[in-house]
Amino acid sequence: MEENTNLTAERSLEIITEQIEKSRQAVSKDTGQWLFVSGLITMGMAVVGALLNYFTVYKGGLFPGYWGHLLWFALPLVIWVVMKFINRGRAHVPESLVGTLVRKTWYTIFTFAIVYTIFAAVWNKVIACYYGPEVYSQCSMHVTSFLILLLSVGVSITGHILKKRKLVWFGTLGGLLIFILYKTGLIARIILGFFPMPTFVKLSMITPCEYIFLFALIGLTIPGWMLKKSK
Repeated sequence: MEENTNLTAERSLEIITEQIEKSRQAVSKDTGQWLFVSGLITMGMAVVGALLNYFTVYKGGLFPGYWGHLLWFALPLVIWVVMKFINRGRAHVPESLVGTLVRKTWYTIFTFAIVYTIFAAVWNKVIACYYGPEVYSQCSMHVTSFLILLLSVGVSITGHILKKRKLVWFGTLGGLLIFILYKTGLIARIILGFFPMPTFVKLSMITPCEYIFLFALIGLTIPGWMLKKSK
């Protein structure tokens, strides 16, 4: 009797483990789709934003300025609409502990990102309007570097939850690489070595779109594609 009880308990544990693994695989596919699509849309928006900034500032645009940055506020909505369109008619991934952990992780990430971005935009605008450039350079809030690190943490945590080491490495190393490039201005230094100063000044108007493009490629699109193709 005791042996039967032990066998039943062991079999129950095996069944639970199998169900968790099946759930993890299903969530991995769904998460991979979200990361892949989000990365592609972010890359596209980075290109559009860079072109919009460049042409409105230097090519006689109607409203000179950095209007391309306003597109980032629409990014979450665009991703949500596109994913709704892609997933129309498809069966939803069943609710599970793994799926809940991934979903709540990204809800938290997006909440921090949106609140911080809005607050930083308002804060920087107030500083720029009422104080000089010296105060602005010291007190302004940097949005790009914060978002890159925040999203890289989200990708890495998702990799840990799904037990996907490649996702962890792409999130961690990709985020750190782009963050270092952004803070050191290495890309700008390389460009300055190949172009004259007037051209360099014009190209500087696309910043930070090139860094966002690189992170979307390394930290979202590639790991998302890998999750979609994983077995």
